[in-house]
Amino acid sequence: MSEAFRRYGVEIVNPQWTSSVVSEDPPQVVLSLWHHNFSNDMARYVSSTTQWKGAGKPLFYRHLRQAMSEGLPLRVVVATSIDPEEVRKGNAQRAKDFEPDFSLIGRVVRLEDGSFELAFDRTGVVPGGVAADRASGRVKYWHVAEAVEAIGRPARTKEIAEWLANRYTKEDHSDLGANLSLLTVNDVNRRHYDRSRKVWRTDGDHPRDRLFRLGKRRATTYEVFRPHKQGHWDLQPNEAGVWEAVPLPLSALGQAQAEAEKQAFEHLPPLASDHDARVWTLMAVAQRQGQGAFRAKLLEAYDSCCTISGCNAVAVLEAAHIVPYRGEHTHRVDNGLLLRSDLHTLFDLGLLWINQDHTVGIAASLMGTEYETLEGCALRLPKSEENYPNPVHLAAQRRLAQERHGAS
Repeated sequence: MSEAFRRYGVEIVNPQWTSSVVSEDPPQVVLSLWHHNFSNDMARYVSSTTQWKGAGKPLFYRHLRQAMSEGLPLRVVVATSIDPEEVRKGNAQRAKDFEPDFSLIGRVVRLEDGSFELAFDRTGVVPGGVAADRASGRVKYWHVAEAVEAIGRPARTKEIAEWLANRYTKEDHSDLGANLSLLTVNDVNRRHYDRSRKVWRTDGDHPRDRLFRLGKRRATTYEVFRPHKQGHWDLQPNEAGVWEAVPLPLSALGQAQAEAEKQAFEHLPPLASDHDARVWTLMAVAQRQGQGAFRAKLLEAYDSCCTISGCNAVAVLEAAHIVPYRGEHTHRVDNGLLLRSDLHTLFDLGLLWINQDHTVGIAASLMGTEYETLEGCALRLPKSEENYPNPVHLAAQRRLAQERHGAS
């Protein structure tokens, strides 16, 4: 809770029993309020205080009275509990999370001995200092991933901190624990630091699925997340409502991806020079685009336009196999789609497929992203029906993709 209040630029005293602070610059009252007492639209907050215990209650009331008399705005740290009924009974020490909601600005509507009511509008903005801290934090958590990769073996928090201190001497890494949690696929605390994310499955290639945690407490170490080694994971609440890291069963498509990652990370020769690196980069581009005649045939069949997006920038158009390449006989036009490079990646990962009616289907994990608009879009098909994508091949890819990710 203390860290959540600091994000408003204030320090809470005795967080074990206090839940409010008055800020001087800017003048406002910062309160910790339970999520379950808000209305659905977060516009009203009503709470009984008859069960409140301890010295925090009179201080909280004093701060509300000051807000009323001086016209101070209310700012909010939202607290959540796995068992709201226990909180209502007066047991406020149940497991809970704290997260500032910078959009809310409130006022006191009613203040009585045994209850109070607050009203809120979503007119608030992130404090300037907080915005700067968040921007810095985005950079810093990538540096944390960089540290673990550079160490190259399971590393303790102390080792990671030392590497960061030597490499990024001007950065404050006092939030190292939070940044490690944010990037660690089997750490349930990561959901506290990534509130916008709704799907925690690691088989959707989310960029922040970067680290894997081993051991507990002082024996905890972190290493680079490699699905072929650690498998895929999800965060889910159990029957008691407690969140847990859960290993996922590996589908046929997931197994194929894991094997590909294993080859990519473990079998490439070292790069001895910038020249070698450039050669490998160009080879990778050539392999992605599709060698020779196959890509040329697809460019001709699809009139040099991506079959999904209509993009006509030839440099980023790639020859995607529907049934994976198994020799020259799979270089048939009806076994290919001409796709923009990012769509090719989504197709290969099973996050995108083609429905029986030649419309686009996407995985649930892409909903809420810029790719959501592709759902239901009709393909731009070749002029010649003999070049249409083979329906049997499309059905096989679609079945594997939906088995792994599920339709939106």
